Amino acid sequence: MRPQAGKQKILDAALKLFIERGYHKTTVAEIAREAGVSKGLTYNYYESKEELLYAIVDHASQKMFEVGDQLVSGAGYQTALLNFLDAYFHFLNSNREYLSLQLVLLMQPDLKEIVRPMLKSRADRLYKMTQTMFRRSRVFAPDQAAKRLMTELDGIALHYLFVYDDYPLEEMIKQLFNNYKNLGK
Repeated sequence: MRPQAGKQKILDAALKLFIERGYHKTTVAEIAREAGVSKGLTYNYYESKEELLYAIVDHASQKMFEVGDQLVSGAGYQTALLNFLDAYFHFLNSNREYLSLQLVLLMQPDLKEIVRPMLKSRADRLYKMTQTMFRRSRVFAPDQAAKRLMTELDGIALHYLFVYDDYPLEEMIKQLFNNYKNLGK
């Protein structure tokens, strides 16, 4: 097995078990068994279960930064906005497990303190990318526009991940684009 393949199998197994059983009820031995690797190999890649949790959050963050790159791609305002919204909703749809787990972690006081700094750092970086897009497009009050867009995206994600089984993501892309498309010059 290639080293990266083994490492990814361990991450996938940890994600699956953290979702199914919860972080506290999952052991490293169970993660190794689910991944089909030895416990020793698991510890070779990750020193602790907490480090596995960091790796899961970091993996999702790296993917989210790729989505955010659409905002500062140099494309015109409406193109950048639409490309970002498409990429964001694709990311939301294809990474439900990662994102659901991260929201659940924020609701558990002891785990919140572990993941909050990483999630805040991710949110700050995405917020700055959004501000950059709005500033480049000479949007009035770009900081407030960025906060509003990020808040709307968070609300949509919450409803999509936890509240509604048939949340209309495609319709939300259209609505958000229509709400923001004329802000830029």
